Amino acid sequence: MARAITRDSDIDTCELTYSELQELWLGCPPGGSNFASPEELHNAWLRGRAVTMRLWGSHGRRPQGWWHLDPEAAGLCYPGYFRERSYLYEHGVLSQQERDLVEAAWKAAFNTARAMSARERREHYEHHDIPSELVEAWTAERRRRAGKRTGAALPGGAGPLIAEAPK
Repeated sequence: MARAITRDSDIDTCELTYSELQELWLGCPPGGSNFASPEELHNAWLRGRAVTMRLWGSHGRRPQGWWHLDPEAAGLCYPGYFRERSYLYEHGVLSQQERDLVEAAWKAAFNTARAMSARERREHYEHHDIPSELVEAWTAERRRRAGKRTGAALPGGAGPLIAEAPK
């Protein structure tokens, strides 16, 4: 008995070839587009957006189709691969789940740099694309915690952060 072939995958139901999906992911290939016109490309994005975003639109990254064809990206300019995550973070595009994911990765990279020199830390933060606002917040938090542990004076001679018990 012959089995009926069912289309149970979003890849099958979007009716795009793998080459067309790859173009939505990475952009136009060097040999030229797989689409005959900009309208055909736009229609392919509408049909294939869900699968393209599921496969390549996560972890603080977006496929090229999103950058060039999606209304959500209107007014945004692709900053390049190495700045993409912080750019999307700073422009409020990431979902809360993605924000949590990239913040956790950035916090781990931030903590790794603790024993480095100031120059090495700056280079490390830049390499990991950690937004400066997070570096500043985490640095201040670390200094506050270190001050509380040691009872160190605040800048300007304001005294210790933790009052000593009277003797």
